[in-house]
Amino acid sequence: MKTIININLKKKDDFYSRYSTKKLSFEITDFIYNECYGENYKNNIIINIYTKLKLSDKEKNAMMDTIRRTFGLKVQDEIYYYEKAKFKKTILFLIGIVLIVIYYLSFIEVLSEIILILGWLAIWESVYSFLADSSKDYICIYRLRKLASARIYFLDPSEKDSNS
Repeated sequence: MKTIININLKKKDDFYSRYSTKKLSFEITDFIYNECYGENYKNNIIINIYTKLKLSDKEKNAMMDTIRRTFGLKVQDEIYYYEKAKFKKTILFLIGIVLIVIYYLSFIEVLSEIILILGWLAIWESVYSFLADSSKDYICIYRLRKLASARIYFLDPSEKDSNS
């Protein structure tokens, strides 16, 4: 299966960030990512850039590299956030276990009940995060990897009807 993303590019300035010609504009980055919603995250992605601009092969390659670099960096960021969140969930789980052990070793009734509740709450929260949030993070990372390796074509707008 394929996910096809069509971009109509009228000016080169629309493609690049206002601040750097080595970065993709935020609008196009968001547009490309949002076009993947509703599609199977395992689909291969094809990006068609329709433009009447006269672009050299060097400019086209630079644009393709910019798209791949942008989404490659997003993959690295998401993996970093995922690993940090996984570490925090593990620590929370261990705190929960420690609190439950303290409950069984404690002799103070009221305090031990609070410790037991906090222990189970910590374990529940970490397990829920592992089960629910991890799949969302995985899909995001997988989709960004697909975008980083997408096939990119530069086409004339007159070809749009024949490729749809």
